[in-house]
Amino acid sequence: MRNGSNLVVNSGTWLQRLWWKIRDLYHQLKPCRFSIVVAIIGLFVFTSVAQGIEVLRTVGEGLAGGSQWYELRVVFFFVALMLWAVCSWYACRVLLYFDFQKAPSSGARSKWAEANVPRLLGVAPIVILALGFWTASRRHAPQDKTQYWLLGFAGLCVLLAILFYVLLAYRREIFRLGPIETVKHVDQLSRGTKAGVAVVGFISVSLFIAFTIAPVAVAQKIGMGTILLLAASSWVVLGSFLVFLSARWQFPVISSLVILAIIFSLWNDNHRIRTVPARPVQRDSVIAAFEKWHTLVQKFPGPHPLYIVATEGGGIRAAYWTGVVLGGLQDANPNFANHLFAISGVSGGSLGAVVFDALVAENDGRSYQENAHEILSRDFLSPALAVMLYPDLVQRFLPVPIAYFDRARALELGWEKAWRDRMANDRFSRSFVDLWPADSQKWVPALFLNGTSVEKGNRIMTSNLRVTDSFFDVEDAAVKLSPDARATQADCHIPLSTAAHMSARFTYVSPAGRFPDGTYIVDGGYFENSGATAALEIVTRINELCAFKHITDVDPKVIMISNNPRRPPIAPAKAGPEKSGPTLTQPETVHGYLLGEVMSPVKAMLNARDARGTFAQKAIAHQQRRFKAADIAPPSKDQPESLSRDIFYFSLEDQDVPLPLGWMLSDAAAKSIRGQWNFDGVVVRNKTAAEEINRTLPPPAP
Repeated sequence: MRNGSNLVVNSGTWLQRLWWKIRDLYHQLKPCRFSIVVAIIGLFVFTSVAQGIEVLRTVGEGLAGGSQWYELRVVFFFVALMLWAVCSWYACRVLLYFDFQKAPSSGARSKWAEANVPRLLGVAPIVILALGFWTASRRHAPQDKTQYWLLGFAGLCVLLAILFYVLLAYRREIFRLGPIETVKHVDQLSRGTKAGVAVVGFISVSLFIAFTIAPVAVAQKIGMGTILLLAASSWVVLGSFLVFLSARWQFPVISSLVILAIIFSLWNDNHRIRTVPARPVQRDSVIAAFEKWHTLVQKFPGPHPLYIVATEGGGIRAAYWTGVVLGGLQDANPNFANHLFAISGVSGGSLGAVVFDALVAENDGRSYQENAHEILSRDFLSPALAVMLYPDLVQRFLPVPIAYFDRARALELGWEKAWRDRMANDRFSRSFVDLWPADSQKWVPALFLNGTSVEKGNRIMTSNLRVTDSFFDVEDAAVKLSPDARATQADCHIPLSTAAHMSARFTYVSPAGRFPDGTYIVDGGYFENSGATAALEIVTRINELCAFKHITDVDPKVIMISNNPRRPPIAPAKAGPEKSGPTLTQPETVHGYLLGEVMSPVKAMLNARDARGTFAQKAIAHQQRRFKAADIAPPSKDQPESLSRDIFYFSLEDQDVPLPLGWMLSDAAAKSIRGQWNFDGVVVRNKTAAEEINRTLPPPAP
């Protein structure tokens, strides 16, 4: 029982007394909730989320794009870590100074908790990072020196945690400080406390301005790890300040802000799809494009292989692997692009496809694979999350949309900068339609970038060709972007980077994009993640046309690019054997029965998108008129061409490190992916597939 003065009386059962103590402790520590919540989020991100662990891995080994590695980034990282630790401790310590109206009385307060909980919350960020570095190190081979760096950083964090705790515990004796006193007003706080809050506030405002004006340059120099730690510091200080206002004013400040954000969301969406000035165009259908392609390849001896690529989603892993595969095929035989009719991409696969197409249009004489590596190995996560955690977060509480606060724009600007740094031009920021000049006699593969409609759940396709009835239940992004234009004249007058992003808007790093009519597009992986559905529709239409017009010198073939190391290979009728070896990469398919009744619908939706992709891949295998089993030998001098394969698979397997799904690759992950281009394993047969494709192509000109 409790009397009116809020004192605990020694009555009641032991269970009641225990509950009263827990309740008093909860009310006593409630002002520290932002320090606690941010620490819990940090623990989850840095020890359980693959991309969070990848961020820590880059601290030990540098980014895959070596030019972005700065020695000072490690220093900035640990300075930001200590800032988070200090803010977590100090915010809790200061809030416990205050004598709020509804706080437990002094008799109900736990003196131990009052002294030690702030210290534990201060040490928590450092311990969390120690666990994160240790987790990251477990994915490296013992002989890899990166493992020693990561373990060294884990040990450094443990040492810092011990020293910091000792400093906090004995700071009054060391610095000869006076006793702690409870305060009732802000002006009673010490000058040091006010200065500390002002410094963190200044850092937060400065980062907000910097990430708004130059999100790519500033974020990539600071680094993703440092940005996350600085954001944690800002959240702790700002959140604790709002807690103080709520308690002091006896008004729900935080709840009011949440309600305002919900109301403002009705009209403050700032994620409108970026556009460029429109110009007159005339888009072909798939059939008209095929006829143009057929005319152009007549300069080569027949029969003419016609390749269609389906590349699945998977963030930067998919983009990088797609660039490596297509770039490697083009390097091996410059006639590959001339025989590549179309690429159907989803999410990161679409980014890789767009980069390859742009490289074909550019043709600067350098290695396609090396160019793709230099462009796609950059840190694209830092700009997106920097804007997400600062300007775009503020946007949620503003009644007016501000385009510069859009994190989607920051991600696209990162892609544009990566292209510009490597290729020394602005092609990625120019119009999507510029890849296919009307008067050009050069073949650039058609692009079919698959997104998903939020309102209808069907596909929205971004393509340089008209989306006709050859595609089932598909909306044409060009028509949605140009609602007043005729279907033959409508086109995607958007930056090339935006075109890639139309298919790669997987929440929450990438927000849903808003069309002029107010409808939204999200990642194509919500519908199906393989890109095989569009590839099936294209190859079916071409096969039907060839049969109808008796075109016998065209041999349609399909290349499927998979990047999920945990997915078994696709066979015509049933799934292939399970991949052997380590399983370092987290599976996309959700398993388990925790809260099964609640989670079953969610698991079904997540697994259905993979099932639709598998279905489309198997349907292609069934549809291809001359599909042979994967173990049939490639054509040779003694083997007729009619026995050549019609479907080629490129896939990844777990080797040294897990392969993340986000928008940043560590050096080890990039090397692991690139090393599998010229690799044949027990199940993965990338080298063999590349050699077989090369044999079907005309030899390069001497």
